Amino acid sequence: MVGFLCGIVLGCVVAVVLRLGFFSSPLFMIVSGLLLIVAFMHPSILFVGFGIVAGLILAFFRVSVEVSGQSILYNLVGKNVEISGTVQGDPDQDGRNFSFKLSDLCVNDSCFEGSIYASLYSVHDIVRSDTIKVTGKMSGGFGVYGGTMYRAKLTGLSHSDSKDLLLSARNWFSEKVKENLPEEESRLGLAYLLGMKNGLSDEMAEVLRVVGLSHLVVASGTHLSIIVEFVRKFFGKLSRFSGLFFSTLFVLGFAGMIGWTASITRAALVTLFSLVAWYVGRKFTAGRLLVLVMAITLMIDPMFIFNVGWLLSFGAYAGITILRPRIVQLLYGKKKPPGVSEIILVTVAATIACAPILLYFFGSISIISLLANLLILPTMPIVMGLTFLTGLFSFWPFFAELVGKVTGLLLDFHLFVMKFLGQQKMFLITIEKNQPWVFLLYVPIALFLITFAISKNVHVRRNYADKDNWTFDGFDEPVDFCREVIKREEISERTGNKRGQNSRKNYSLYNTQDAKKPTARRFKIKKQRKDQDQQKVDTS
Repeated sequence: MVGFLCGIVLGCVVAVVLRLGFFSSPLFMIVSGLLLIVAFMHPSILFVGFGIVAGLILAFFRVSVEVSGQSILYNLVGKNVEISGTVQGDPDQDGRNFSFKLSDLCVNDSCFEGSIYASLYSVHDIVRSDTIKVTGKMSGGFGVYGGTMYRAKLTGLSHSDSKDLLLSARNWFSEKVKENLPEEESRLGLAYLLGMKNGLSDEMAEVLRVVGLSHLVVASGTHLSIIVEFVRKFFGKLSRFSGLFFSTLFVLGFAGMIGWTASITRAALVTLFSLVAWYVGRKFTAGRLLVLVMAITLMIDPMFIFNVGWLLSFGAYAGITILRPRIVQLLYGKKKPPGVSEIILVTVAATIACAPILLYFFGSISIISLLANLLILPTMPIVMGLTFLTGLFSFWPFFAELVGKVTGLLLDFHLFVMKFLGQQKMFLITIEKNQPWVFLLYVPIALFLITFAISKNVHVRRNYADKDNWTFDGFDEPVDFCREVIKREEISERTGNKRGQNSRKNYSLYNTQDAKKPTARRFKIKKQRKDQDQQKVDTS
């Protein structure tokens, strides 16, 4: 399965870069399915290649469908056309000027895959999920967009038949928050809580970029982790299923309220998979979960490869879940770092992982972001909670006003820190944008991870000269099912069997029958076997 997922990711990258368009026949999807079935029927290292090839073919098919739609847009460049589509995400608004992503496109009653970037002036409000028709001159695209249409003319507008209740609830809530907070503070608080970054001024957006805090106003894993952790612990007191059920509802509701952007889609999928794993008593390894979610999001939209938000979202996630634990083990061993150190390490790991992406797309990166995150992040959950209470208790003016004053004081502190640090331009590293060589910075990161893995992991392997013996090296090894860490001493006891004793089956680190039993019983059996093994060793 990991090979299949890696094949999807690799296939999407190759097909999008080379713009492969001759795999659009559904026959290729059938071939991919047959290869995957063969790989599952013969689970050996030889058939991992079948899984990778199946993923490549499926990715080529998905990208070919997208590329065929993009080619239609290329043929329209330089022409005045009338095109209709659906508004994706919240439009950016400056007065009555709107700019937005238009997808599900139709030209002359011919519909196709693809998206364009459009901007226009309108006396009518344009919100996400609206179906609109615009007329203008088509220009070349950029990034995820197959084309652009600037200063277009709005010729048709219709709101969604099924009213977006989550969007209406968000707009109602935001208005209640604005009633109890000053304008600048309310915009920042809503950007924290609901990811409404389009309400921020251009000056504030530039300040956030300079101090390296733009990720705080993009609804992603940070926001979901704060919300879901509270919901899971609160409802988890009733039952484990209640914690899973209500946490899932909050994830879907929050994502639907924000809009299924690239970053929120990644964060929602990671959170949902983690919740399911928590419910069944198992854990995902960070690398496998990363590849799984990356493959799913690319199958949803292969053009996410050019989406800065998608790249930064996965970069930050990889830095926090893969790079940070290695740094922690290197500096603290098996001890847990203190609170301040944890914030520093999280910021450093995420910044290192995202640095090449920021330098390539923006040509700048802030080295003062560590101090900014250290001052802002500890109070983020408090500010989000108080902003929520400010809007929730709007029907009780006295309480809402009281909470609003406390929230305003904290937001004023955040604004002061951001504006003060934003003036320190000497801490901003700038280079020319779109320089491919910056991605070579990932080479030392990869070498560090590989070196660390080689020096720390246990390699339990068969000694073929003595078939009943097993050897090991390193410090620890994660078990395949529960991902527990078996201590070195325990491995030496469990693998210390002599010739003539029980075979590998009784000493296996990967006993599938035990893994299917409830967690508490599995650990009880594990302890009993350990005691039995010790008695046998003492007797011998």
